[in-house]
This record gives sequence, C-alpha cells and structure tokens, in this order.
Amino acid sequence: MQEGLLPLSPLAFFAIKSTDKSVEFFHLTKLTGDKSGRAHKGDVPIFFINRFLPFMSFPAYPIKMKNRAPLLCQVSLHDINLSDMNYSLNPFHQPLQENLLKSINNLGILHPPLLLKQQDSSFIILSGRRRIQAYLQCFQSSSTQKDKLEHDEKTLPALVFSSNGEKGENNPALLFTALVQHQLLSGSLSIIEQAVLLQKASMVLKEQEVLRLLPLLGMKPKPNVSGELVALLDLETTAQLGLHQGIIAPRSGKKLARFSLADQKQLAQLIEQFQLGGSKQQNLLDRLFQLTKRKQTSVEILISQWREKEKDKQLNGPQQVSSLLRWLDQQCQPRLKQAEDEFKKFNSQLQLPAGVRVEHALSFEEEQVTLSIDFSSKEELASIWPKIEALLQS
Repeated sequence: MQEGLLPLSPLAFFAIKSTDKSVEFFHLTKLTGDKSGRAHKGDVPIFFINRFLPFMSFPAYPIKMKNRAPLLCQVSLHDINLSDMNYSLNPFHQPLQENLLKSINNLGILHPPLLLKQQDSSFIILSGRRRIQAYLQCFQSSSTQKDKLEHDEKTLPALVFSSNGEKGENNPALLFTALVQHQLLSGSLSIIEQAVLLQKASMVLKEQEVLRLLPLLGMKPKPNVSGELVALLDLETTAQLGLHQGIIAPRSGKKLARFSLADQKQLAQLIEQFQLGGSKQQNLLDRLFQLTKRKQTSVEILISQWREKEKDKQLNGPQQVSSLLRWLDQQCQPRLKQAEDEFKKFNSQLQLPAGVRVEHALSFEEEQVTLSIDFSSKEELASIWPKIEALLQS
C-alpha cells in the first residue's frame, strides 16, 4: 500500500503509510503547522490496524481543533441502542446491500460509524446504522453458539461524541453538522434523506443553524429551499420511495404535491412502470393535473380510460408511453382533436395517389394547407414542371 489520504473522520483526514505487517495511520502534519501536507516518522500515530484483526486498537490522543472531534473507540455491540431512530435519515426499511456485507465480512468496518454516548453509558447512532447492522449480521451468521453467548463482549470501532456537556460535545448544531459530513463520506444523501435531516434539525436548532446545513448539501442557505424539501415528506409513501430511489425527479416531486394522496400513488407507480425520464414526467403530471381539475375526476379513472382504448394493441413500453402522452394531449385540447379528425376525413376524400401528400399548418393555427409531390429525380420534375406551371397560372 502506498502513502495517501483516508477520510477517516468527518472532521479530519489522515495520512496512511504501509509497513510489512500492518498499516499505520498518522494525523496530517498540516494540522500541526507543516505546510507540506506530508506525514513524517515523527508524527504521532492515531491508531494502528493489524491486518489479521477485523478491528482497530489505538492510544488515546487529544486533537486541538475548532470543535471537539469525536474520539475513535471500541464500543460494545450490546451498548448500542439500535431502536433509537432520532438521527436516522432513511425512513424506509431496505435489505442490506450484498457488497456491504461482503466488505465487512472480509475486512471488518473500514468506515467507523458515528455514535453519541449517553449519560447511562449507552450509545445512540448518529450515522452509519447500516454498517452496524451489517457488522451484526455478519457476526451472527459466522459465530458459534459460544460466541453468541459472549455477545456483550463483542465490539466494533466507532467515532464517539460524548453527551456529558464538556466543551460543547452535546451541541446539537455540531452533532447535525458532523452527521451530514459523516454521511457524505459514503455518498450523497437522497432528496428524502435531505428532507428528513432538515425536518429533524428544525426541531432542535434555530432557523439560522438549520440554514447552515444547506451548503453542506450543495444548496443555497435560503428558508424556501428548506421548506420545499421538508414539504416532500407530506407526499404519499410510494411517491416518497420513488424520490428516495431516484426514480422520480425532484421537480416532479414538487408537482406531485398538487394531487391527492391516492393520485400520487397512481402516478408514482406509473412513472416507475414506464421508467419515465424527467421531461416526460413533467409532461405526464402537467396534463393529468389539468384533466383531473377540468373533469373533476381521478388519475386512476383517466388511466383506465386510456388502457381501455389501447387494450387490443400490442405495444411495447416506449410505444405505450407515446400513446399515453398523445392521448392526454388530445384530451387536454379537444378542439385540436376535432380539427385532426376533420383533416383526416378531408384527406381521405381527395384519394391522393402514392407520393402525394397534403399537410396542415402547425396545430391548425392557420387554414393554409400544403400539397407535396415526390419525384424520382430532378429530370422528372423538370419534364413535368411546365404542366404544373400552366395549372398554377390558369
């Protein structure tokens, strides 16, 4: 392994340097005044990983920082309160990912979870719940009965804040900031996780403290931004899940709020079934909203009417989407549909031969029509043109 940087903590980075039997982690010297940013042998090691053990051992080490950093500790699984969901951002129960289970089973926890120690010496989870669940599942599936009886003695590495009030460690603003930064090390938050974060933060923080979280999420610190996100949590559960999984676009989520809960569920299922992209989601929602208000009906009834019309046709997914959007356009603009029907009737009465077409103006905005004739070559057109010219002048 080569020297490099590892984002171990949400509040600091660490340099790694390999040895023959282990990996030593050193605090970056730039925090102690060295501008080179390189680790030296004289730096104090923060902790030490033995390649043959799935957990970490380390000396106590004070770090002088603007805010008190969480301490890296070995925490008993028995002391972690898995039922406490006060800081959980994911409202959906989803199975653990296979790659996470394999990683923890092979290497242990490489990204320690973030915990808050309570006055009764128990711990609640700030961030990293799925890693703890995966660690516990791996332990339970591979342990012998004797090991399970010794469950209280099993530990895992964790970054721990204390709630004893010393040096602002129980500062809610600091905890939520650390939670966001810790979560972002594993990837971006879904739009629903962002909404849950802001909702929970607003219960314990002042408005300005909540707004300071928005730049961490890549957003401008404006009250309306926070309000629009939290409003998504009023959507029907199926719609929220679609937003969480990235199936429903964020802009579509805002438009879904205009519908009833029953219609939201129908629309979320429709978007997932046809795998609609962002622009087609917008078209679908705009047209259906217009129709439900004009006809005082539900999305379910409108979609059933379309399905009845198309039931005898063998259409694939994209063809069904095109058919649905075209049908909705016709329902939204009945006069346009009437004009199209009249033009088709007129066209059939002309009995035009092959290669001759009559075309109408865009959206029938004008009465003008265009006659088009196909010629096999320029020479054929040149030979016939005198007769056409004579007809046009007569």
